Amino acid sequence: MTSANPSPKPAHPLSWRQKLRSPRFWLKQLRDLSIIALVLYCISLYLQRDMITGQAPVLGGIAIDGSQLTLNTAQTEPTLVYFWGTWCPVCRVTSPMVESISQDHKVISVAVASGSDSEIQRYMDEHQYHFPVLNDDDGKRSTQWGAMAFPAIYIIDPQGEIRFVTSGVTSTWGMKFRLWLAQF
Repeated sequence: MTSANPSPKPAHPLSWRQKLRSPRFWLKQLRDLSIIALVLYCISLYLQRDMITGQAPVLGGIAIDGSQLTLNTAQTEPTLVYFWGTWCPVCRVTSPMVESISQDHKVISVAVASGSDSEIQRYMDEHQYHFPVLNDDDGKRSTQWGAMAFPAIYIIDPQGEIRFVTSGVTSTWGMKFRLWLAQF
């Protein structure tokens, strides 16, 4: 027995041109991007949960090159404090940016669980990094600052207050902008 109603023909899929003209397509894209942005923001907040704020703790010591490093509370310019590790894949992306920042701004970096001073210096030489490095082989400095996810970046203003914190990948422009804001 045949039915009186023939089955409907399948709808032809829209071409890309038609999709790009459709407001519905763009609303779906906006929705998806908003969800991704919200998830990334929540992950960022989670990674930064232990990072301290307020007055910056004392940070100083003998750098791996033998020079004396000190985070001064009576400094004249903002300082970027960078906790990282030679073993950290995300730090391999961030370190070249920190190197470029160090050309124009004060940077104090802390290598966490990265071996001896000579091993860290060899790593610095291999990658042509010149920013100053304190060795945190026992993890006391990173624990004191609450740097538990790496890289961890702190922007310290001239009064010694931690103005901005971030963990994970960031951009050169983002760091420069936060250093500029920390002047005011």
